[in-house]
Amino acid sequence: MTNSPPHRYNLLALVLMALIFLGGCATYTRQVVLRYDPITTSRFGGGDLYLVNADLQPPTASGAWSFGNTKNAEGVMLDTLWSGVSPAGLVQNALQSELNRTGYQVIPTQKTPDLYNKVVEITAATVNVDQVSNISRVNASCTISVAFTVMKNGMPVRKLRYEAKGSDLAIKDRDRLAETMLRTTMQDVMKQAIPDMVRILEQ
Repeated sequence: MTNSPPHRYNLLALVLMALIFLGGCATYTRQVVLRYDPITTSRFGGGDLYLVNADLQPPTASGAWSFGNTKNAEGVMLDTLWSGVSPAGLVQNALQSELNRTGYQVIPTQKTPDLYNKVVEITAATVNVDQVSNISRVNASCTISVAFTVMKNGMPVRKLRYEAKGSDLAIKDRDRLAETMLRTTMQDVMKQAIPDMVRILEQ
């Protein structure tokens, strides 16, 4: 019986290690998508409410927005995380879902209406999602910062600012981790913002 040369075993081991490495690094998120689930369960307000989003942040040259990076365990960048929706657009979608749940008839607009009774304007929004991908898992962190102006009868009555942070890791379904972190962190922002907004609007 002929024995296989030792270098063949070494080569086979290297190939297997490379496949494991490439397979592990290939399952991270490249596109950030927000599938938002509203958390509001009670009706607090009512009537028409204008939700203003001027959305002055332009996309990159590719027509998308960069939200963060994916790096390997050594800190070398592998990819950029991007979204086809701007940070302010993501905040608008979540806020509209929550305010509809509270009982308002939300009217999205890009311009603040004159002398209207109830208005919420998105004045700032930043979303950052970062990932670290290695063979066994992916770690993701998310930070969302937002600012709003609440107006009544054409006059600003309160400026609000909120921030939420979250982080987690995944061994399975690693390509869903960034999406999950984005959703739960946005929900944390809305948990802070919705009670304040409704209280001000209904005073």
